[in-house]
Amino acid sequence: MRVFVLLTVLLWPAAYGQGSGPSYPAIATIRIERTDVFDLDDPDERRAPYILANRLHIETREYVIRRELLFKEGDPADPDVLYESERNLRRLSFLHDNSRIVTVARDDGRVDVVVRTRDIWTTRPSVSVRREGNQTTGRFSFIEDNLLGFGKRLGASYRRDLDRDSGGVEYSDPRLLGTRWTLAASYYDRSDGVLYAADAGRPFYSLLTTQAGGGGGSHFSQVTTLQLDGEDAPGFRQRHSDVTIHYGRALRTGYEKVRRLIYRFQLMDDEFDPEPGEAPLAPLPPIGGSGYAALPDDHRFRVLEAEYQSSDVRFLRASHLDRFDRFQDINLGNDWSVSLGVSPAFLGDDHNHLFFGGQFRRWFHFSPNTYSRVEAGTTGRIAAGRGRNVITAADLRHYYLGLPRQTLVVHAEQTWGHNLDGERQFLLGGESGLRGYDNRRFDGNKRLLLNVEDRAYIVYDWLHLVSIAFAGFADAGFVWRSGEGQDLGDVVGDIGIGFRFDVTRSSGGTVIRLDYAYPMSRLGQEENPRGVLSFTAGQAF
Repeated sequence: MRVFVLLTVLLWPAAYGQGSGPSYPAIATIRIERTDVFDLDDPDERRAPYILANRLHIETREYVIRRELLFKEGDPADPDVLYESERNLRRLSFLHDNSRIVTVARDDGRVDVVVRTRDIWTTRPSVSVRREGNQTTGRFSFIEDNLLGFGKRLGASYRRDLDRDSGGVEYSDPRLLGTRWTLAASYYDRSDGVLYAADAGRPFYSLLTTQAGGGGGSHFSQVTTLQLDGEDAPGFRQRHSDVTIHYGRALRTGYEKVRRLIYRFQLMDDEFDPEPGEAPLAPLPPIGGSGYAALPDDHRFRVLEAEYQSSDVRFLRASHLDRFDRFQDINLGNDWSVSLGVSPAFLGDDHNHLFFGGQFRRWFHFSPNTYSRVEAGTTGRIAAGRGRNVITAADLRHYYLGLPRQTLVVHAEQTWGHNLDGERQFLLGGESGLRGYDNRRFDGNKRLLLNVEDRAYIVYDWLHLVSIAFAGFADAGFVWRSGEGQDLGDVVGDIGIGFRFDVTRSSGGTVIRLDYAYPMSRLGQEENPRGVLSFTAGQAF
């Protein structure tokens, strides 16, 4: 408990306020200009299929958009408040990412604020097949991201993954009963068990929000299977339950710097048992990534934790990074956090544990045609003077937009694990960025991944439905096991080509990939002599 008292004393400020700022003209009126999925005032879109789509689609209700605004009539037209409201609109999955808020000057010295949004198609009955690393998975789903125009999400799905089949329902409400509270709940019946989860909370919905809190929990039972050289190791039954309660308070608010202190109480239980029908597990104690699978130790944590968050606010709107011409809001300021927690034996833990964590992330914009993102972090715990399940990672992405209608992306990722829990291991293969190899082909506790990809944009909003890009890429990486050094001579690679598709009028903004990759190592050529064809959603890295 001394940890939390010390953090509070050191970090609590004298006041939230940042003093008076510059004066801005008052807002006279707020006008919401909504556009349906297709703009029928545009002759190119005033066609029978688009007219039918608009008739079938229920447009987002005006008050749903208006309630996301952080200003009202009579308030000063602070550009920071308007831009944050614009970012909030872009986070909504049922509105297009290119939502804008502009001001129009009046003769009386005030301004009119115009909020321009465009709906996207949110009813998604879909049948999808995902092929990666010579393994096929699939999904059938019916999801509505904007139920009756109220901004709520309801979905049902059946999916076949690499490990199990599952079917279930999910629901989320970003404004529960019209309040700032959010609710998310899901239930899935799976071929090897069950999964259900629920979470409710009042988030920091603005940089000026002073308090947040909430809680939730989840439970699942499943057969967990580790990987050894691309093959399934004997599986074991894992039963997991967790409950979290959290409360946060802003130490400083504003549009230059934000400081917050978050308190959490977490209960996390994991039980592991042999699964009938599975081969016997190794009798050796589990030490992640050692070339064998053993039954992990049970976990019973009761964590009291405090986290300090710091963010320098320098948001910038950018496009042609990972989502074609859709806008992304990136923060050019330092964004970091540190956390410290204890799980004492007197609350039910088997030992006294000290939990720790830290994270840093930042975007850089060195020139008009370059963007770079750096992320680094570490998490773990200490018991009896020994670090356990310590994971440290660093990730660098660099985007170059100087070539005509192209985005060149360079990516490097390194992850280290120390004394990983028995159910944890790092994997690398077709589904995780090494596209010329089978899924989960390499396993261990130290992972390196390098990628280079050039995306050339062929056409934007073709038939007002899809944007298309051609990509050429190269991947390299490897995973080393415990006790092995990181010998760069072990690194394997591939080269390939592919296409990227952005369904411009659909919710989510997820890019669809069709890639062909040919392995450059002898191992890869022996296992996949014809290369690997993959078709999936999301960028490879």
